[in-house]
Amino acid sequence: MSNAAQTRLELYRMMYLIRRAEEALMAEYHPADEMRCPMHFCVGQEAMPAALARVIRSNDILMSHYRSHGYYLAKGAPLDAMVAEFYGKRTGANLGIAGSMELASHAHNFYSGAIVGGSLYMPFGGAFAQKYRGGEDISVSVIGDGVFDEGITYEIFNLAALYRLPLLIICENNKYAAHTPVEKRQAVVQLSDRAQSFGIPFEKHDGYDAALLLQTLERIVPEIRAGGGPRCIEIATYRFCGHVGPGEDEGMGYRSAEEIKHWKLRDPVASLRRELAPAHLEALQQLETDIETDIRSAISAAKRADWPKLEEIIAFNTSGEYSGTVEFTGTRPAAFRAGQSEAMPGPF
Repeated sequence: MSNAAQTRLELYRMMYLIRRAEEALMAEYHPADEMRCPMHFCVGQEAMPAALARVIRSNDILMSHYRSHGYYLAKGAPLDAMVAEFYGKRTGANLGIAGSMELASHAHNFYSGAIVGGSLYMPFGGAFAQKYRGGEDISVSVIGDGVFDEGITYEIFNLAALYRLPLLIICENNKYAAHTPVEKRQAVVQLSDRAQSFGIPFEKHDGYDAALLLQTLERIVPEIRAGGGPRCIEIATYRFCGHVGPGEDEGMGYRSAEEIKHWKLRDPVASLRRELAPAHLEALQQLETDIETDIRSAISAAKRADWPKLEEIIAFNTSGEYSGTVEFTGTRPAAFRAGQSEAMPGPF
């Protein structure tokens, strides 16, 4: 098997893992009613996580928006811990207390969050620390087009460019911020103009072409590691399911069944499989069988696992230690200086 074919099989493996894990969770979500956290599924958006998995390193920081399951798996974090987290079990990636929207794996330097823009300004801090320490580690921020509605975005663009931080920004433009299309939120919908005005190189690509995305990352990421400063990639992509939950939600009036059907015709997982099948059908079938087994095992194990204990939850969320990088010097000022005049409004 050629190296190119092997690479495409690895891309498909990750894409199929993400797709089937999401579909299995969607099938379990409502009928059993055992996963009590809001779930934002990334069906249709598997190509970029699969490509990123090929270039990201263990020490790199990756933070995603709340549609994060694909990027969690792409960072090498374990499937069974992710599934158990959604069931609220103590074997979960975060002891079962974070759920889907704050899914994280500290051991794998992966984080996500529900704050719009949070997955940009937190990796910005990580990139600043990496720049300070030196080396080749980078931070990766995965955002949606809705982050361009936030003012802090432009402060980060400015500072990341000013300090030439090792920051890769991936914008998944899936056309909507929750239920609102970009045309109803932005007077100028060309997102690339915003980043470029701050001096950040910006590229736009087809988010359904995993091989193209991998080629792009293989070119850009070494430049960032070498001190070339931040880069931004916008990819055109689409979520097949609803904003939250497993439904397609075309009945809510913000997108039509025809629109969803149009994007599904370009299904990135199915397209790559069709490309590989003639020459590599046996390998495809074997990896699919293995993944199906892993997913069933993860769901079964999550259902059997114990709930976290209260003392474990408290210990997980508190710490009596300061960061090892913090140094306190001098004396701490008093919280209040006696003798100050009381602040009174007026007269007006």
